[in-house]
Amino acid sequence: MPFQDVDEIDETTAPPPAPSRLDKLLRKIFIEDWSLKLLSLAIAIVLWLLVTGQNEPVTAHLNVQLNFIRPQSLEISNDPPRTVDVMLTGSRNKLDDLTSLDLVATVDISDQRAGERVLRLADKAQIPLPQGVKVDGFQPSAVPVRLEPIVERQVVIDPRVEGKPADGFEIYSVRPSKGSVMVRGPESRVLALQKVTTESIWLGARKESFTAANVAIDVPDPKVDLLEPIVSVDVELGERRIEKTFSGVAATSPDGGRVQPASVSVTLLGPASMVESLKTEELKVVFDGTNTRLELPPALNGKVILKSLQPGKFTLVK
Repeated sequence: MPFQDVDEIDETTAPPPAPSRLDKLLRKIFIEDWSLKLLSLAIAIVLWLLVTGQNEPVTAHLNVQLNFIRPQSLEISNDPPRTVDVMLTGSRNKLDDLTSLDLVATVDISDQRAGERVLRLADKAQIPLPQGVKVDGFQPSAVPVRLEPIVERQVVIDPRVEGKPADGFEIYSVRPSKGSVMVRGPESRVLALQKVTTESIWLGARKESFTAANVAIDVPDPKVDLLEPIVSVDVELGERRIEKTFSGVAATSPDGGRVQPASVSVTLLGPASMVESLKTEELKVVFDGTNTRLELPPALNGKVILKSLQPGKFTLVK
């Protein structure tokens, strides 16, 4: 039996078969450019983790504004909180898009009557939220509200002035164009209001009387509204006034008859230049049996005020 040489056997061995399409495909998928494919896989895993993490429910605390819908005839007279803390649960993306400016909790109390009320926000507050975000609670969980009837009332106006007139001058009077103004608000607040003041009227070393137009009226209570918020104010200025007492002023009856006492001491208040130049003989006290009046020179009428008479009682002498 003839033997073949080993070398001859190797040389005559058939070449390996060509790879099939499946082999090429598998090699292309798993072997070629393996480093890039591994990097792509890592990136995909990271993105998947990020996306699934964003969709995981989380809890956030935000401030929401309270908006009360009240009955038309009632007003809230106390000061409930304007904002409360709300606990929300939802995806991080949706919660991150929310801001306190976007969130308003509407509390409908239009069905309530006058009196003290405690409102549970979980039952009363409505907040528009994106789908998938829910409210888990409020802090505080309830707010007290006092509802009172709305009333109107006239309140005295107190004009306010600042500064000083020029040297040698003073304020004679400050008169608003109307003595009172109508206000509206919760009953207890309106009844407690004794007066309202105007904004400051600046004197600025003035010497002459003037009218300040369109002066704003200020109400210290924010729960009370003014129905007419402006007023005009007349400020009367004049020469500085002094008091001076005149002794020995004659007293008489209207027809020139005698009265007892026949002379009195008169104290007057008026502009310094007028009072200083006035003489005792220019004054006269007239008693008609019931009333007493002081007669002045015509130029002084309305400018000089009688402060006192000593003695103050008279009798007619027949």
